[in-house]
This record gives sequence, structure tokens and C-alpha cells, in this order.
Amino acid sequence: MMRQARRRGGKGFAADRSGATALEFAILSPALIMMIYGIFDMGLALYAGSAVRSAVQNASRTLITYPNTSAATIQASAQALLVDVPVNNLSVSITQQTISAAETVERVSWTYKYQLSIPLVPDQWLVFDSSLVVPLPPSN
Repeated sequence: MMRQARRRGGKGFAADRSGATALEFAILSPALIMMIYGIFDMGLALYAGSAVRSAVQNASRTLITYPNTSAATIQASAQALLVDVPVNNLSVSITQQTISAAETVERVSWTYKYQLSIPLVPDQWLVFDSSLVVPLPPSN
């Protein structure tokens, strides 16, 4: 009955919009889902980069009390602080710099790579790196 009423009104099949919204959603939803997944993956990458920086800062504080601490020890301490963060390729190095005859500092540099994986997009590597300066106590 309802179909006969539509045909009599002159609207016909072209004016029938039932299912158009579902079809539009079906066409656009894969792109929308990939975009949302990419946003979450980028957020995880930024969170991991921030967590690595915080862990390296906390681990580097041991240099103040124990100036002979090695880069491997700082790296292991930082990895221990990153239990819930997916970090596998953290690299830490230490260089000593002399500011004046009486002052020396240790520069702790770190690099961390995160593989950004978004469906249908080639994998990209985000490289987070930074350095921080730890003042050493004056030697007697």
C-alpha cells in the first residue's frame, strides 16, 4: 500500500532514501576507522616518548651521587621504570664535558624509535631523542 502511494505521488524509486545512510556509512567507515586507529597509535607513540624521557631523567639522577655510573646501568634503570610501556630499542650514551677547570657535567643522550603502524599505510619510524645535563659534584 505504501509503495503504491509513493508511485502515485510521482516520486518513484529515485526519491526513496531508505538505506542511503547505511550505504554512506559503509563507504566511509573503513577510512574513519583507520583514521581513529592512527590517532590512537600516534597518541601511544607520544606517550611512550614522554615516558622514556621521564625514565631517563629519573635514572640519570644516580650520576649525582655515583658519578662513575655507566650508560648501560642508566639504560637498564630506565628500562626497569618502563614496565608498562612498549619500549624495546632505547639507546643511552654519556659524555663528560668540562665547563671550567673546576666544573664538569655529564651529558646523557638518549634515542628511542617507535614504529607507527597504520593499516594500508607504509610503516613509519618516529625517532625521539634528547639529552640532559647532570651536574657533577666538585672533585676534591
